[in-house]
Amino acid sequence: MRRERILLADSSRFFRTIESKFLQKTPLEIMEAGDEETTLDLIRKNPPDLVFLAYDLAAAGEPSLCERLKRDALTGKIPVVVICDQSAPEQTINVRRMAADACLVKPLDRHSFVQLSRKFLSTIREYRQPSFFPVTFLINGQEHQGKCLDISSGGMFVESHVDVMADTPVELVFRLPDGTPSPLQCQATVTWLNRKPNPMKPHYPFGFGVKFSVLPDIVRREIMRLTDKSKER
Repeated sequence: MRRERILLADSSRFFRTIESKFLQKTPLEIMEAGDEETTLDLIRKNPPDLVFLAYDLAAAGEPSLCERLKRDALTGKIPVVVICDQSAPEQTINVRRMAADACLVKPLDRHSFVQLSRKFLSTIREYRQPSFFPVTFLINGQEHQGKCLDISSGGMFVESHVDVMADTPVELVFRLPDGTPSPLQCQATVTWLNRKPNPMKPHYPFGFGVKFSVLPDIVRREIMRLTDKSKER
């Protein structure tokens, strides 16, 4: 079974490098193209499962590359995300007529980029950083204690013997290692349970995984700081 492919098409090596780093923890085959000809050649020879396409990657006077891909019977079903420039607001308006599947605006951030990739590729999962710290969680106003085992900007696993149900909303309060002294708070939803006799992750203790539903910017920045710092070690 082949790995899913993403094509990063942008004339700027700088932006291609940033996008590639966003995806470095994912099980994907990453292809890059710096011009229109290379982009079309790669798509025809090794059709990707998703394309991130710079808005201006097309010859002057020609229809947008996204439009041409969508009109072609061989490439029309490949999801295309057009990346626009913040300094050119008309680009996001024009994307609507290109039949693009989505758009992003530079400067890019890792969370939005990975989340959008996950929307189109079912096998992509955001890397979770092992990290151990106490967590207070509230369910229906009742306070409980647990321990975090891993975390990402998408969610965390909480070790706890409290009996919870999937889809239960929870409020989390915690401090990250070497982070701000003030506690961080966010809203989340229980998405899976690790329980006997059939735990989803046998090597994990009794507990549950949550997906963040309301993640304030300050909390996201602190989580990204933690995971980025760990990658540098």
